[in-house]
Amino acid sequence: MKHILIVDDNAENLYLLRVLLEGNGFAVEEARHGAEALAKAGDRLPDLIISDLLMPVMDGYSLLRSWKK
Repeated sequence: MKHILIVDDNAENLYLLRVLLEGNGFAVEEARHGAEALAKAGDRLPDLIISDLLMPVMDGYSLLRSWKK
């Protein structure tokens, strides 16, 4: 089963993506900002990350730059 990490500070967006993805057989994990996403990805490497860009603590751009390193 593919593991997807969704990153968004909006609870409604997280809910919608979770329902859609789990309904199609994916394992879904959530993070509310980029720093939380990096920590969760360190515990379990996702197959795919779906991220919002404008978030508190660490935005999507910083998350992508950190991920690339």
